[in-house]
Amino acid sequence: LLSDLSDGRERYPVRVVNEVDEEEIDPEFIYSSRVIDVGGILKRRNITSEIFCSCSSVCGPSCTCWSGAYELNDNEGLNGWKMKTIRPSALSFPVAECGDTCACSLHCGNRVAQKGANYPFEIFRTADGRGWGLRSLSSIPTGAFISEYTGELIEDEAANGRDDKYLFETIMGNSKLTIDAHFAGNTARFINHSCDPNAKVGMVSWEPHEQQLNHVCVFAAKKIGRGEEITIHYGHSWWLSNIALFPCKCRAAACKYDEIARLKFLNRGIEPENLRNAHPDEIPP
Repeated sequence: LLSDLSDGRERYPVRVVNEVDEEEIDPEFIYSSRVIDVGGILKRRNITSEIFCSCSSVCGPSCTCWSGAYELNDNEGLNGWKMKTIRPSALSFPVAECGDTCACSLHCGNRVAQKGANYPFEIFRTADGRGWGLRSLSSIPTGAFISEYTGELIEDEAANGRDDKYLFETIMGNSKLTIDAHFAGNTARFINHSCDPNAKVGMVSWEPHEQQLNHVCVFAAKKIGRGEEITIHYGHSWWLSNIALFPCKCRAAACKYDEIARLKFLNRGIEPENLRNAHPDEIPP
């Protein structure tokens, strides 16, 4: 359908293919590799630089910015560069990268997510009724950065009246914000849910402000093969808001939001996450 949805905004063209039906990507959809500050939220921050380091080349454990979240992967990445992957435990907390005011070079091991996607992806139409999906056109090692979740950055209150299928919550300082990828976004907007996902979401910041925006970033939770679909877990709260409309179709053995869960929720008001404990004899293992 399209040779490059990103129109050159990514390192590799983002191809769109549909061999299932006649559906097309909304022509009004805006591709953006970064969050869009539609209401000037980021511009209103104090511009005083608060976080920086004075390392001469690349940062190490003694650096004030060093989080220890990233490590060199044994596998060579594309173009021969050694890939920096995130430690699994690091995704449990916000990760701070070096920013624009840091003296270290762009090759610093503490600059990963801010550089954008390093792998080629393809948006495709799924054959099992899950709409669009995203798959990798190369193998991705465990812990590698996949993509930032971009879209319109809006106040948390403004998100209440919007379709929540493409909303992702984040924070900036002490403020709760929302990223809405309904009308604008990037490849991450097309990542489907799975109850047994191969990717995981983490928060990463790299701006030199006291009120740092936590960027919503997707990392590989396990090795992803070439041609394999990329999936994340949308979270229990998301499914509580949407399971009345449709069931999960991930087909994972541990799926908690399938048609059985949906019917139980509609008929008895039992939350999907508690179904197996509430009626273990009625739900497949």
